[in-house]
Amino acid sequence: MKNRLLLLLLVVTFFALRPPEASAVTNGVVKVGLRYGSTALASANLENAEGAGYEFGYYDGDRRFVSLGRTDVTTITMSPSGGGSVSVTRTGTSELLYEHRGGERPLGVRPAGNATWFKGYRYAGGFEYVPESAGSLKVINVVSLEDYVKGVVPYEMPGDWPLAALEAQAVCARTFVQGHNKHLRDEGFDVCGGVDCQVYNGRGTGKNEPSADSDRAVDNTAGLCIYYNGTLVQDAVYHSSDGGATEDGGNVWGTETGYLKGKLDPYESQTAVPNNSYSVTYTAGELSWILDQKGHSVGTVQDVYVSEYTPLGNVKRVTFVGTGGTKTFTGDDCRMIFYSSTYQKSVSSLRFDINGRRGSSGGLSVNGTELLSSLDGVSVISGSGTTGTLWGNTASAITASGTVTVSAEAVQPSGGGASNGNFVITGTGNGHNVGLSQYGAKAMAEQGFGFQEILNFYYTDITIR
Repeated sequence: MKNRLLLLLLVVTFFALRPPEASAVTNGVVKVGLRYGSTALASANLENAEGAGYEFGYYDGDRRFVSLGRTDVTTITMSPSGGGSVSVTRTGTSELLYEHRGGERPLGVRPAGNATWFKGYRYAGGFEYVPESAGSLKVINVVSLEDYVKGVVPYEMPGDWPLAALEAQAVCARTFVQGHNKHLRDEGFDVCGGVDCQVYNGRGTGKNEPSADSDRAVDNTAGLCIYYNGTLVQDAVYHSSDGGATEDGGNVWGTETGYLKGKLDPYESQTAVPNNSYSVTYTAGELSWILDQKGHSVGTVQDVYVSEYTPLGNVKRVTFVGTGGTKTFTGDDCRMIFYSSTYQKSVSSLRFDINGRRGSSGGLSVNGTELLSSLDGVSVISGSGTTGTLWGNTASAITASGTVTVSAEAVQPSGGGASNGNFVITGTGNGHNVGLSQYGAKAMAEQGFGFQEILNFYYTDITIR
């Protein structure tokens, strides 16, 4: 009996305590929402990964754990018990181990060891349990910043990639959680654990877990973050691959940010990028239904085309023409509008064309007058006076504002853009094209660049400290 339970039953009640506000990391501790809202649980189990027990109590406003009791039971279940209370029982029984009537101080549970199993994953740190109005529990992992980053890096980037790439990812992940604009303060935590924030799987499943190199990358960069003009950046965003060029944050999300400036990427193509090129076909009926379901009906879609590209060759505007009107989307909506779980179709990046057409207006002029319909075979003179011949429909040019991509495809065909009743979207890359390209980071690391050089290429005018 002594070894089975050190705490048989403890009931703690708090009165008139103001709940601490969640913030972007406090005292080096992160609160990660694992289950909340529609994913909240009727009950939540824990199993101590090291065969020890648990402490019960709460986390104070400074995120320090206040212990009120403990048990050596290694498998426990937390359940809402009415009135804001949470009861803890031995899993699979009705044996009550602890009842927390904290209300405004959520139940805190901390393992007597370094890791706990929850829903098939091992997690460092402790947990908070917050009763929801629907009689379910919100589950929050309370973990140190560096352990949090170790639980992100190998799930956002393969753990066997070059160390410098993993180090760059670690700095991005650490910066993102402290500076991002998705703080879920009303939910009581700093960051979610999924793709809406950045993927966090703790210490993994046992079969899929952090690698020695991914942990080393976090240790090697401990505490380092990205700053712009002396201030922690608000969105250290990243994506899988850019397909040839990153993009200004302002062209994608509508807000100009000094450190999120697009540029041609000479590195990414020098490493293998799986599924870097893509093609997806939509019927007019599918597009009509997708638009209607998202509240943007234009009747039956007759045509869809890219109506504007950025100077770097990424999509800036897409226009749909239908029997009931016309609708134009801008920025990241240009790819997201095509997403459909029903048809299991999506557009992977912002670097694409539709039915082979590039719908820019204007075109490339020669001597200020003649508009070219193609760049194929055009002779050019470089700054050093040598001549060359262009091939394809795009080329890089140096302007007063820097290097840009130019296209000679000048006129957008009107109407009837579908081929055999279908719209074929082809492109390269995967993601929103802003900030760090993860495959670009891999390519740079393979070429011997360090993590600071990688970050300074993909973000503009930053410091790392």
